[in-house]
Amino acid sequence: MLKLFDYLEEVISTERISQLNNPRLLYTASEIMQELGYGQSGMEQEPLDRAMHACAALNIPVDFNFKKVYCFRDGELTTDWQLSELATYLFMINCNPLNPFVAKAQLIFMMKDRV
Repeated sequence: MLKLFDYLEEVISTERISQLNNPRLLYTASEIMQELGYGQSGMEQEPLDRAMHACAALNIPVDFNFKKVYCFRDGELTTDWQLSELATYLFMINCNPLNPFVAKAQLIFMMKDRV
């Protein structure tokens, strides 16, 4: 007997699982630091380390949410990190709250869930 098979449903469910296991890496640490008003590079290492430690403590795969990339800018090879949405959130909340842009971003993240 023939069995009806809805291929589209399987593709959609597989895609959802794939997105959970391999989230899209939308942002880079350097872009976020620029948006927060940091002019010098190198300031991102401490919040990046803390964000990675938070993922590890929660048993969330670090390599799915953080990816080291190499960029060629102004004739110089630099390293950067691509971040998932979760990694970006963890990175932002671990930046220095004495920076007014960071404090505002942290407040926005906190208020976002309450509205």
